[in-house]
Amino acid sequence: MPPPDKLPDDWTPYWNHVEFETAESCTRATTWHNNKPPFADCHDLYKTIDSTPVGDIKWQSFKVQVYWGKKPAHNIPLWMDQPYDVWYRDPHEVVRSMLVNPEYAMEMDYQPYCEYLTDSDERQWQDFMSGDWAWNQADIISEDPETLGSMFVQSYSGVTRQQCLTRM
Repeated sequence: MPPPDKLPDDWTPYWNHVEFETAESCTRATTWHNNKPPFADCHDLYKTIDSTPVGDIKWQSFKVQVYWGKKPAHNIPLWMDQPYDVWYRDPHEVVRSMLVNPEYAMEMDYQPYCEYLTDSDERQWQDFMSGDWAWNQADIISEDPETLGSMFVQSYSGVTRQQCLTRM
């Protein structure tokens, strides 16, 4: 008997399409070579990430209280009262550093583009800058005299719940 059909918005076991795409991207990025994984374990991966030089952008931090709701009368879990340090680098400086890095020069699309098949004139959608939204953002920038010479830069960053829990 075949498995039941899933609804179009059912991304189980992921919460949504974005989580699914992220997991798929991570899977592709960690392709095995010669039947060996690229990292011995998660600790090796974290050690490699943490030792990756990112220029002279300074670390900054702030404290955050993660829980403000009702607490049990007794045996309050530590995480409900404990503040946590959040460490980050200035995102503007990180993106600027990436844009001026010559190693990325041939790896980025610096302007939106439209690509079509030669035989059918069908639009091809591939990378972020091939989408209409990126094109529309560039149009907005070009219409404002104060943004003359600017370019549209979209950056993504984030941390999964698992990374947060692992790092606490």
